[in-house]
Amino acid sequence: MNTKNLFLSFMIIFSFSSVMFGQKSYKTLVYEGNQKFDGKDYDGASSKYVEAVKSNEKEFTAHYNLGNALYKSKKYEEAKAEFEKAQSLSQTIPDKAAALHNLGNAYMQMDQPEKAADFYKQSLKQDPYNEATRKNFEIAKLKEKENQQKNKDQKSGKGGGGEDQQKDKDQKGDSKEKGEGQKNEGNSPEGNQPDQNKNNEGKMPKDLENAILNKVGEKEKETARRILNKNSYSMPESNEKDW
Repeated sequence: MNTKNLFLSFMIIFSFSSVMFGQKSYKTLVYEGNQKFDGKDYDGASSKYVEAVKSNEKEFTAHYNLGNALYKSKKYEEAKAEFEKAQSLSQTIPDKAAALHNLGNAYMQMDQPEKAADFYKQSLKQDPYNEATRKNFEIAKLKEKENQQKNKDQKSGKGGGGEDQQKDKDQKGDSKEKGEGQKNEGNSPEGNQPDQNKNNEGKMPKDLENAILNKVGEKEKETARRILNKNSYSMPESNEKDW
């Protein structure tokens, strides 16, 4: 083998090794982020996912998981940005539906139910039988109608009541959170997948439930009660992947 061919062979082996190392590094960082997320260290998880994004910014998983960690840290604007990137990078219907759903959750937390409803609707187009998304869509539409009624009352001079002063903090938890169990990237050094978050169901805060019921018309109250009387938020199981 002449010197030129030897040099080319060395470069090919070196390039291949670099690619493999980069992939391993990315998967390891995502795995470490998942471990921190499961331990409720959301800031630590975010740091790992940011490193993973820098390692491979074209991968859905790191952006999606980073969005979840930021969401749990109540950094909704930043979470929204990551979910937007994730949905644009998604290559499967379940991934796209999950990212759109979580965009809806972020907008609900920012008290923008109209936008939230739009993203839940887009998610339902991808996954029309997802009951968590469908329920969130209904809640967002109820909240949107409540806000419209509140604005109407204020313009007509009827605002100012205690219920009309409902604060944003009262709406925490009014959406089912989808995909908070993180996407898995690779195996741990021992070959074990990180545990998935278990379902953790709870009730909507009573004051928010009453506020919504008070703001809808009489004919719609029975429908509203039917929606609100169900468990209103939970942590569904994540979509697992083999990597």
